[in-house]
Amino acid sequence: MAKINGSRPFPEMPTRNPKVDVPLWALLVGLAGKILWHLLRWLARRPVTVAVVATIMMINHRYGMTGLGMASGGLVLVAAVWWRLHRRSFSWLAWWVIGRLRLGLVYRRRWRPVLVHTGLAIREPTSTGDRVAFAETFPRIRRIRCTRWADRLRVELLYGQTPQQWAEQAEALRQAFCAQGCRVRADRRVGFVWVEFIRRDPLALPILPADLDGDGDGDRSDHGDSDPVDVDAVTVGRREDGDPWRLPVRGTHVLVAGATGSGKGSVLWSVIRGLAPAVRAGLVELWVCDPKGGMELAFGEALFTRFAVDTAGIADLLDDAVTEMQNRAAELRGVSRLHAPTVGEPLIVVLVDEIASLTAYVTDRELKKRIGASLPLLLSQGRAPGVVVVAAVQDPRKEVLSFRDLFPVRVALRMTEPDQADLVLGDGAHDRGAVAEQIPAHLQGVGYVLADGQSDPVRVRASWVDDAEIARIAAAYRKPIVGRVVGIDPSTGDGWTPDATGWAA
Repeated sequence: MAKINGSRPFPEMPTRNPKVDVPLWALLVGLAGKILWHLLRWLARRPVTVAVVATIMMINHRYGMTGLGMASGGLVLVAAVWWRLHRRSFSWLAWWVIGRLRLGLVYRRRWRPVLVHTGLAIREPTSTGDRVAFAETFPRIRRIRCTRWADRLRVELLYGQTPQQWAEQAEALRQAFCAQGCRVRADRRVGFVWVEFIRRDPLALPILPADLDGDGDGDRSDHGDSDPVDVDAVTVGRREDGDPWRLPVRGTHVLVAGATGSGKGSVLWSVIRGLAPAVRAGLVELWVCDPKGGMELAFGEALFTRFAVDTAGIADLLDDAVTEMQNRAAELRGVSRLHAPTVGEPLIVVLVDEIASLTAYVTDRELKKRIGASLPLLLSQGRAPGVVVVAAVQDPRKEVLSFRDLFPVRVALRMTEPDQADLVLGDGAHDRGAVAEQIPAHLQGVGYVLADGQSDPVRVRASWVDDAEIARIAAAYRKPIVGRVVGIDPSTGDGWTPDATGWAA
């Protein structure tokens, strides 16, 4: 190639595209065809709207406004009867209609500008002659689900996008759509995410305890306590979606972490209260450790089989729990892989308040060594033989609680730092919506729970169990102690003592 000034090539000369004369009628026909194509596509994407509008127009054309009014009245009557006879299916249809309305009036109207400003839309440069333009591609909303509390949008990701990118923009999306909260969760199908906008917080008010007696004091349909001795799913509060929060106890270990005043006591007392019917039935024994000298848990001592408040007593309790665990494991070897509670061999729940005071702050080396050996053994081997641990901790760091990963079920209440949610629930939990540091101080008992097998944390709130309820539960569900006279029958003067199955004269 010829060159000038040594090594510089000749500059490229601009070229002009040849002009093509197009008749005006061809331009108009092309424009009309384009408009018709967009109109047909818009109608095809909204079949329900088209059907409703067509039906209204047909009734109005054939019967006039009178017929349209009668049809509307009949529709209202049918809806009222439907709601009266089967509220569940009517609610499903009503929320489906509300979802379609909110999809058009709220989300589709702001969708494109919001995605452009948050960087979730892809802009690709395209050249047209001498000009450079940008073509924008937007993720599509494929489905919407509405409830009393939230709107959930199923969004199809663009090529190259990940759920992590959407999770990083959750706060921007919340502000853009004026929601109380926003969480992004990956869908089961690759290439889709669920974007959940919280309109109303169902956990803003204190949660009443579930009905244990079946006497009508509580809402059994809401809490679902048809089986009062079910230790596989103990009702301890409510989930954000309005369903009961049922915490598994048998076959697992539970860790509750939270700052001072976050409501750890609400979770512990809700667990104790939920297990109270099983305690009275002899299917569960509560072995309770309260390193605070008994100030927190002594109110329920009548429910406890064992209760230790000093470090030496707690070390003995944990050693005995390990011994019982090993004996049961030997009995179950080759018989069963999971202990089934019975009156003869009940489920042992070792409940520890502020476990860090036993693992990090004990000054006696011998006691610290014993506790440090017993707790990991219980956590690693106790689930199958029926010796489970429910513990609370304020500081979830590794140097304080080195074996926190041995708890399959973990609850993160209000935290002081953003990274503490990941310490409790696992890496990435904060990005998946577990913003525990943003929980207000007045929402005690609110937190996020994550169990083995779950991919995303669930926001929950434990029930508020006051002192009067604790006293009532302790008196009504205390465990019988065989051979001890507990009362006098005023009519006969005989002493009442419990036998192995219950109360007997």
